[in-house]
Amino acid sequence: MSDQFSNLQQIRKPAVVSKGGVVAAQSRKAAEIGAAVLAAGGDCVDAVIATGFALGVLAAFRAHVREPLKIPYRGGTVYATPELTCGPTLAHALRLLQQELTPARSGPDASAYVNYIQALQSAYRERLKGMGDADGRRALGAEHLAPACTTHFSIVDRDGNMAAVTQTLLSNFGSKFVTPQSGITMNNGIMWFDPTPGGPNSLEAGKRCLTNYTPVVAHAADGRRLAIGASGGRRIMPAVMQLLSFAMDYGMDLAAAIHHPRIDASEGAVVIGDVKLPAETRDVLRARFDFEEARRQTIPLKFACPSMTMREGETNSGATDIFQPWGDAVAES
Repeated sequence: MSDQFSNLQQIRKPAVVSKGGVVAAQSRKAAEIGAAVLAAGGDCVDAVIATGFALGVLAAFRAHVREPLKIPYRGGTVYATPELTCGPTLAHALRLLQQELTPARSGPDASAYVNYIQALQSAYRERLKGMGDADGRRALGAEHLAPACTTHFSIVDRDGNMAAVTQTLLSNFGSKFVTPQSGITMNNGIMWFDPTPGGPNSLEAGKRCLTNYTPVVAHAADGRRLAIGASGGRRIMPAVMQLLSFAMDYGMDLAAAIHHPRIDASEGAVVIGDVKLPAETRDVLRARFDFEEARRQTIPLKFACPSMTMREGETNSGATDIFQPWGDAVAES
């Protein structure tokens, strides 16, 4: 059994690199449809619509335009969703990373992962204590700046336009109810509310719930641009934060970032670390935190499943999580 797991840890999924557009989605068929739209002359917006309909996620929704959070980081800018998403919580975590993390030239070391954990735990304490649709507090966390059946897709077109799109049913198959006319599966998003009365995210009539999705578009100081998001509930934001750091702090390309081991610190005091982290790093984390090791695998999921695209110069690339067999990146042909 140990040999089997060892072999699994060597699995690699190469990034798709192209001078044309790339769609990385958590369904290869949806990615192929989006890439075909790009190949037919469509732009990033056209591909978003096609990929979204392929995933069956847009027909029942009305779009609302919001100004993104503009999070300064390492001489670049991260554009994130505002209000009752995890964007404000990401802003909190990145603010602390900017203050505390000194990137080593060799890549993320044990102290970097300590910084990741401390930033995430601080951000989640604030989020779970005070964030919700109450008393004008929808954007809690944004004051520091001058909305497990989830799919995410990231797109970059031949002209460099980028999009990061996340949709969710929340639990597996959502409410398990399919509308008879449209065939759309309804979510069970009511579970995002706090069942305890009197809190900022408590269930009340007319309130919006606090959600976990964290799609971002970022412009790094070195000129590269990224679109990142993930599925995975509370584990989404920690994954997005670390992928941003891998690219913007350490200069990793897309393939290196998507394969690099991560931690998760979204569940209170417990910290989950990839078994592929260096032994020295795992020892340091075990000594400082309630640390558990886990493997990146398909089921059960211990880490989020990201999909990301990157543009460097005029070259685009895209990749999805290496242990997600149903996801892939497809270039326009």
